[in-house]
Amino acid sequence: MSCTLTMKLVSESQEGNIGEDWRYDLDVRVSSGEQKGQGRIKVPKHNLPSGLVQEPHGSPEPQVIYTGDCADALKVEMRLVATEVDMFVNDVGKVSKELIIQCPGVSGTTVTKDCDIDVTVREMPRIFPQKALFTLRVRFMLNCG
Repeated sequence: MSCTLTMKLVSESQEGNIGEDWRYDLDVRVSSGEQKGQGRIKVPKHNLPSGLVQEPHGSPEPQVIYTGDCADALKVEMRLVATEVDMFVNDVGKVSKELIIQCPGVSGTTVTKDCDIDVTVREMPRIFPQKALFTLRVRFMLNCG
């Protein structure tokens, strides 16, 4: 059965005391048996105040990250690198996360799954106990039929 998996950024936020200038990269790899797909979204430097949940900067277009056979499930591997941009030394956090999306079968319906990816970013140098929790919400839509 042929399936298409689309990825869309839903929201971004950060809670912390290290700054308000952020950028981030999200790399995604998809596998189903031997077939593979991938995607990448890079969001440039922008203002993101602490405590505010907002639409991702620049409203990146949804990306088709996989088209192919889907027997029972797709494995989605995500890697997020979030950077709080400073004048001298940027503060960077990295995290990886996996997600399994079950194929809906021949019904032709769409499975939608939202996933929050959280990464802690610490102030550099680490003399100060300052940090932020950056959260990116990603939506995956799998359509088979």
